[in-house]
Amino acid sequence: MIRVIEFYQLPPKNYRELLSPGFICRAPISFTLNNPHNRIKLDYFDPNKPSNCNYLFEKTDLSDFDPLTDPSLRQIGIPSDEFILAVGYKNRPCVLVTDPISDSSYPPPNYQGFIVAPLYSIHDAAGNYKPHITYDMVLRAQAYQFNNLFYLPESKEFGVEESFVRLDRMQFVRLEHICSMPVSLTEKAIDLLRQWSWFYQGCPIFDPALEEYIKKAKAELDTRLGKS
Repeated sequence: MIRVIEFYQLPPKNYRELLSPGFICRAPISFTLNNPHNRIKLDYFDPNKPSNCNYLFEKTDLSDFDPLTDPSLRQIGIPSDEFILAVGYKNRPCVLVTDPISDSSYPPPNYQGFIVAPLYSIHDAAGNYKPHITYDMVLRAQAYQFNNLFYLPESKEFGVEESFVRLDRMQFVRLEHICSMPVSLTEKAIDLLRQWSWFYQGCPIFDPALEEYIKKAKAELDTRLGKS
């Protein structure tokens, strides 16, 4: 869709207060969990002085872990059948994919957030493709050939790097953890992103024009690059 549609636009003036789907923001995105995980474990507890506690990180295989067999963390308000993992996060640029989501038990905006899809830049600081990214891969992402990637072009005007939107890294982020940026996807761009995210989640309902574009782009790339 490069040179077919416009991808970016200025958001409304109240973009910091009233977030909407398509807004580009920064939000904490968790790293992919590896097995075993870093679990926070109680190492020492002084019943006469609860503040005098010591905790450790312990590698834990969660497939064979029952928190009920572990020393309780009740002194910090954690029920006996719950436990704490240490998960790394990084503030990344993201696209708001959904309308606001609220817990029905709490009226907005007390407990509210969005499903966001993080952006991963294609180039390193020197301007080279990052490891495992090739020009052929970028072309195929532009042509909707990877169901977990949505391509976004560079925009110097809006300060957006050439990026892949990672649909396999979508997650819920609470409203207070979202820092909006002065740029938004256009109505057409967010519509395409949503269609592609639905496809990734197993609901292939495409606009006929997008479906035709995908077919033609795939045939052309298979001819130019060979099937892969």
